[in-house]
Amino acid sequence: MSTALASFALNDQKGVSAASRARILEAAEKLGYRADPVARALRTGDGNAYGVMIRNMANPFFLDVLRGAQEAATRQGATILAVDSEYSVEREREHIDLLVAQRVRGLAIAPVGSGEGVARWLELCPGRSTVVINALRPTNARVTRVSPDNERAVTLAVDHLVELGHRRISFLTAPAGLVADDDRKRCFLRRCMERGVEPDLVETHLSLERVHSAVTARLRSTQPPTAIITNSDFTAHAVYRAARDCGVLVGKDLSVVGHDDLPSSQLLDPPLTTLRLDRLSIGKAVFARLADPEGLGDHVEPVELIQRRSTGRVG
Repeated sequence: MSTALASFALNDQKGVSAASRARILEAAEKLGYRADPVARALRTGDGNAYGVMIRNMANPFFLDVLRGAQEAATRQGATILAVDSEYSVEREREHIDLLVAQRVRGLAIAPVGSGEGVARWLELCPGRSTVVINALRPTNARVTRVSPDNERAVTLAVDHLVELGHRRISFLTAPAGLVADDDRKRCFLRRCMERGVEPDLVETHLSLERVHSAVTARLRSTQPPTAIITNSDFTAHAVYRAARDCGVLVGKDLSVVGHDDLPSSQLLDPPLTTLRLDRLSIGKAVFARLADPEGLGDHVEPVELIQRRSTGRVG
């Protein structure tokens, strides 16, 4: 058999008889042959892999998003190449260059900061599908956005705490140079003003150690908050630790609201009040927009407040 004939049979193309196709496939099965998608991409200039870049692989939220995206990709015979920028603009740039070299068909990215990584990707790969995750759309960029309903999430959290009597509420967020979804911060400030309560922004790198240090400092200050809204259930773990180290009782002295409703959130003591959303659905929405960039618009994932014992009335 010629190389071309074998290629036609293995790729289910025309130009090979049924008898020859059967012989080739039988031989491939006996040899354990599997096509190399990377080699194919290098030869044809087009692969069936998509890049997904997140900014904190330690956060289980992003792992579920990746799982949802991979499940959707597998059903279409595609694969996901996942990388983690770790909130580093430099590492984000390096990963983009790597994914470009791998000739991925599209990129979904939870960017760092103002979106320099998105701009670089669009410059190097104009026309390829681009999705931003949990971030604002860069100005004039032709990309789609997949995100929780941030405005509703923040509004639900603030209103819940105000109704419990809280008048000084802290809000955990990444620093100005790293935050990519500052619509949450703006909504928090606006809603606090509307409800007549004092807002307190806690800007810190969103690692567990940095959050622990920042929250510890707030709780030991002369005007400690009575409530904290976190950016995720993941960082809420660090808030609990800071409260314990300061002798502050969560649910009694300090109310805490998370975001994501991770499975571990019900196991905390006390169980965490949080915003529930379907994390796998976000991942599936991400891949759907990578595979069909023209047919689908933005996706906003619904959220609901799940009240547990980490929030309580003041006094």
